[in-house]
Amino acid sequence: MNKLSRNLGILTVLGTVFVTSVLPASAAIDPNVSTNAYINYSQSSSTYVRGKAYAVTTNSNMQSLNVNGVFSQGGVQKESGVGSTTTIGSEAAWYTKDLTYKANVSCSLSVASRTYYKNGTSSDQSYSNTTW
Repeated sequence: MNKLSRNLGILTVLGTVFVTSVLPASAAIDPNVSTNAYINYSQSSSTYVRGKAYAVTTNSNMQSLNVNGVFSQGGVQKESGVGSTTTIGSEAAWYTKDLTYKANVSCSLSVASRTYYKNGTSSDQSYSNTTW
């Protein structure tokens, strides 16, 4: 083996070690997260509905938890929003506007949550959806 081949071999091994140490392991859904989509009558009027996108985790490595919601009515996206928490066991929540969406028109709420960990990594998204 000549010197060039040996040096290339060493560089290849070092490069592989560097790349595998820098790249995080593939993410997975937080096993302790509960992601939920909820639509029900407004507390103020049974003529209207209101949506709630929320998630909770009991993962002790959690730094923050984000939840994203997309609310549609009559097949048209009406609004979207984000909620977050940095407290383990507390809801990250987002609510649609109140007294805005008629209860006699079909609607849906799609929710995604992601847990961010203390070591700088994050989970895959966890999903939920519901219809009215």
